[in-house]
Amino acid sequence: MIDRIGGFLSGAILGFGAAVPIGPVNILIMSYALIKFRLGLAIGLGAMAVDVGYLLAINFGLLKFSQNEILTQILAIFGALFLLYITYLTLKSAKSLARQKTGLSGGFWSCFIKGGALMNILNPYIIGFWLSVSGVVMILPSVIMGFSGLVISIVSWVVFLSFIVSRSRKFIGAKTQMAFAYISAILMAGFAIMLIFNTFLKG
Repeated sequence: MIDRIGGFLSGAILGFGAAVPIGPVNILIMSYALIKFRLGLAIGLGAMAVDVGYLLAINFGLLKFSQNEILTQILAIFGALFLLYITYLTLKSAKSLARQKTGLSGGFWSCFIKGGALMNILNPYIIGFWLSVSGVVMILPSVIMGFSGLVISIVSWVVFLSFIVSRSRKFIGAKTQMAFAYISAILMAGFAIMLIFNTFLKG
């Protein structure tokens, strides 16, 4: 029983460690949760689905090829281009965002796939992160409980962030929402530049 609790808590800590830091996914969750709760939730769940898929694939030895330098560089290029595409959509629809419209047309599933899942699939550092985390999960007292804690903590964060931001919409004016959209776009472009820099120029 103690091993299970310990494994669950360790997994939960890992999950919050992965989910809480500000990155492109959290920025996008906040941007679209300002429109509707379910859109922010969709982006977070899409990203989490990829995270869980990577962790399972790593544990079954299906991502050994991911450490290939050329593949990492290709993913970095596509990841940066996708982030710039999201930047373009956000800038293009900044005024529309304040009127409860979204650049990721199609609603929940569009945000799930285009916003959340693709964001993580095209980021080589997500694979690297889960490669390191998988080793920690596998040595927990209870692997199943550790995995459960990790998933539950990520889902909890996604729901919490989306809910808090969507509720705050009542107190945020259209101009503030528009400003947040522009800031989000700038941050997305910054993440794209960092991705290319860290892959090709760092060191």
